[in-house]
Parts: sequence; C-alpha cells; structure tokens
Amino acid sequence: MPPGEQPTAGDCRIAVCSLSSRELLEPLSALPGVALAGTLMTANLGIEELVRTLAGRPTIRVLVVCGRESPRFHAGQSLIALFREGVDADCRRIRGAAGYLPVLPTVSLGDVEQVRSRVELVDALGECDPLVLRDLVAKVQPRARPDPVLPELASPRGPVDGAGPGFRRLRAGGRRTGISGALDGFVVISLDRRARRIVLRHYDSDLTPRHEMTGARAESMLLGLLDAGVITEASHAGYLGGELTKAETALRLGLTYDQDLPLRAPGAPVRSVRPVREREEARAISEAPKELLSLAEFLSAIVAGLGAQGTELDPDVPLGIQLSVDSARMIELAIVLEEELGLDLPSDVDLRRSSPLELYGAFAG
Repeated sequence: MPPGEQPTAGDCRIAVCSLSSRELLEPLSALPGVALAGTLMTANLGIEELVRTLAGRPTIRVLVVCGRESPRFHAGQSLIALFREGVDADCRRIRGAAGYLPVLPTVSLGDVEQVRSRVELVDALGECDPLVLRDLVAKVQPRARPDPVLPELASPRGPVDGAGPGFRRLRAGGRRTGISGALDGFVVISLDRRARRIVLRHYDSDLTPRHEMTGARAESMLLGLLDAGVITEASHAGYLGGELTKAETALRLGLTYDQDLPLRAPGAPVRSVRPVREREEARAISEAPKELLSLAEFLSAIVAGLGAQGTELDPDVPLGIQLSVDSARMIELAIVLEEELGLDLPSDVDLRRSSPLELYGAFAG
C-alpha cells in the first residue's frame, strides 16, 4: 500500500485498498476520513507490506477493500481471509486463502494479530464505482473511532518474531572480466529517434561488424542477445541491461543518450567533478595533512579497483586520456569511488573528463 499512499489530515482513521484499480486511488484518497489509499497486487509480498504499513499506523481503525480482483493472484480474497481466519504459525500460510502462494514469511506474527484485532475490514471486493465507495466510506467513518492506543502499538517496530529467515545483506560492487574477452569485441548503443528505436551494433576488436539489433524495449533486446549467445558473461549482461534501459528511458522521455554517460536534458553539458579552474584548490587539498587516504593511496585504490595494476596515473591528466577506456572501465571506476571510497559523485559527471586530482579534491573536500 505505501507506493500509492496519500496521507491526509492527522485525525483520519480509514485506509482503502483498491487492489488492481489504480484509477480509484486519487478520488478515494481525497475522501473525508481516509488517511491512506493504495493498491494490492499479490497475496504474499503485497499483503506483508500492507500489514507492516497498518501496524506502523496505530490510528487506523477501518480498512476498506474494494476494486478489481486479480483473476490469477486473488490478492483481495487472500487479504479478507487473513483478517477473518489469520495465519498458520507453522507454515506461515493465510488460512482459507485462494490466492497464488498466500504465505507471509517475513512479517511479524505479532504485527498480523495486532492489525487483525485493531482494524475492522470492510469487504467491498469488486466495487469500482467511486460514488458508491464514497457513500460506503461516509457510512463507516463513525466506526473509525479514536480508541486509546495501547502502549505496545505505539512502540517502535521490534524484531520480526517467529518469522522465517531474513535477507542476507550484500555489498554493491564486484569485478568484471575484460570486455574484449567476455564479448569478443565491443558493443555500440545509439538511438534512431526518427524511427523511435534503440540501435545496438556488435563489432570485433578489429572493427569488423558482427551483429546488429534494433528494438524499443531494453528487456526484449537483452533477452535477444542472451538467446543468440552474443552475451555469455553475467556482469556484461548487467552492464548492457543498464545501458539499454538508459537508452529506452532517453528515447521515451526525450533525454540525451551517450553510452557510458549519465542521462541529461537536451543541451545540458557533461562535466568533470571539478572545473579545471579549481585544480589548484584540489591540489592544495591533496597536500594538506588529513586523517584520510593520501593522494598516492587514492591513486593506488583507483588502479587496484580497475584491475590495472602496474599503471601509474598522472594526477593532472583526465582519466579518459590515461586509460584505455572501454565500456566497462568507467562504470567500474564509479563503483570503486562510490561504494569502496565513499565519494558522492554528481549525477551528471563524466569520469573520462576528470583527472585523478580533481576526483581526490572531491573525495577529500
């Protein structure tokens, strides 16, 4: 429910779940007494998120379930079954639910029971008429009385009691094998705006044309590359998926697309981390005694992160001139700078135009 949440006045105590009827969100969220309104698509993760939302809003007293039911997932029927019959504590399955995989493995059983005991569910499953629903909300509003909030309901969210295993936290980053070895050449992505198509061309390392693909959707193009065996290495599939998605976004929204560069508005320039006129400032920062990485250590971290051991970087020369930059290197460098060194890069930065000294100035400053 949170993605479609439309909070109103603090004294509102009714929540509305419109299932798959997104068009109901706006009129229903504007009704007197409605604190939040949202959709529900699945009988598992969606219901878990709805329960967490209601558990965190102890003033909510009524939940109206309305809108179109999914003929496959039956999220509405499963939600109603949850309020009426609860959850089997052993298998975490919603009793009496007919939905697809109606299990709640990560939500707290305490939250489930707290919501069931506090919130009255009003079954209007299938009702899509805003006028009918307006009258229904007005009718149930007196029942959403401001009962005193029990202390345990107002307390911060605690650990998930009796829930199954949680997520294992992973660190963003990793290393990609050489693109020439994984792809046997290189890929160039561009836009044909007149035809409204993304154009992908695959070349051998000696510039011999190998494959060409056009499409309007990133997902279908990536699946086509995988199906044809052009892409076999997972990290490059991730890279191309990201680039094709950028290209699709640029095509749909009229943004400027350049491979390996951030999307930007038409006519907006790309820039380095710091303008050249501020290079002396960056050098002064690099020479100041600080309890952080020295410039030499910073350069070593960049070289190691890129897997370019043995390369000596000139602090004053843009990276695009010093390194043999392929489609992978600048993305790997961004990962090193952001995920490993903690640098907050501007969204429109072109790392190829940035010198190591400019990057260090941003890092140390």
